Amino acid sequence: MRRFVCGPMFLAFAAYAEDGPYKVRCKTVPVPGLTAFVPLVRTARICYPKAEGTFPLHLFAHGDWGGGAFFWLGYSGLQEQLASYGFVVPAYLSCWFDTECSNGQASFLEALKTLTFLERHPNIAPVDWTKPYSASGHSTGARAVLMLAALRDNPAFLDSTTLASEVTPDMRTALVNLKAVIADHPDPMYDEKQNPDIPNFRITETPVFVITGSGDYWIEPQGSAWRDFQMVSSPDKVFINVHGAGHLEPNLYHSEGPFVAFFARAFALGDVAARAKIYGEGAGSLQRTLALAQPGDYNSGADEVAFLACSRDKTAVPHVFASYCDQRKVDERVGSTSEEVIILE
Repeated sequence: MRRFVCGPMFLAFAAYAEDGPYKVRCKTVPVPGLTAFVPLVRTARICYPKAEGTFPLHLFAHGDWGGGAFFWLGYSGLQEQLASYGFVVPAYLSCWFDTECSNGQASFLEALKTLTFLERHPNIAPVDWTKPYSASGHSTGARAVLMLAALRDNPAFLDSTTLASEVTPDMRTALVNLKAVIADHPDPMYDEKQNPDIPNFRITETPVFVITGSGDYWIEPQGSAWRDFQMVSSPDKVFINVHGAGHLEPNLYHSEGPFVAFFARAFALGDVAARAKIYGEGAGSLQRTLALAQPGDYNSGADEVAFLACSRDKTAVPHVFASYCDQRKVDERVGSTSEEVIILE
């Protein structure tokens, strides 16, 4: 099935994106404790398959200006697409703008509040609570899910910040079940104005998929998604730079949506066929479906890497870039460079 979707900011765009096998229904529920100037958007929109049974949970986090009423214009298509691949997909509508949540630094808390609320009210949506969780987000939302992964893998993350006191024991317990995150056009995690605890930002175990595009040149600093990818030391990590894709690709076309779902299914659910979609080279695989940027294109890793899939079994696809999967060699490159970390104004 293909879906017609609309773009954000009240502008309509024609786009087609591949749906999964399930038809979808959605509902909006109030979530106490969410952060929003407008009380009506202290809610979460939940989409799930229109079918009998229960399904694994995949949390979605929106970008700046993407909550509230703008969510339906900018993200409803992607959320429904993810649900069509067999997930219950809750998305908080709060933190409409980054300014509501400490320049987006606290957006990860909205995700955790939503998750723990659903755990306390397990019958609100048909979640299979025996299955691990996964999470994805766009822009600020991508930053939020990367922070979730860092908090999961390094409990000391954020301890030196005021945010630490807001992370409850229930939230930490919920994070144990988080088994995969997807960062779609993420914010620069090396920027202290966006990542409040860079020294303790360590993702050592959680599988991570970083998505960017060679057309993302007016929001994303050049090469920042690749730098985010290099900051991740998890042995299971994937990077793709999609030719021509701009920062609003997830809002307008979300052609990467199926692969967000496949990555989540591969690592949260152990789906072998889904893993082949990410790491394989056959028809329908990630590198055969999405157009890869060319060497030297904007946002390519080290001016040459448009796609790299690293695995804990020490394999890399393509093998020619395997050295970028070796965290020791990555650290050596970073340590030997004279380039300074850019702090964005």
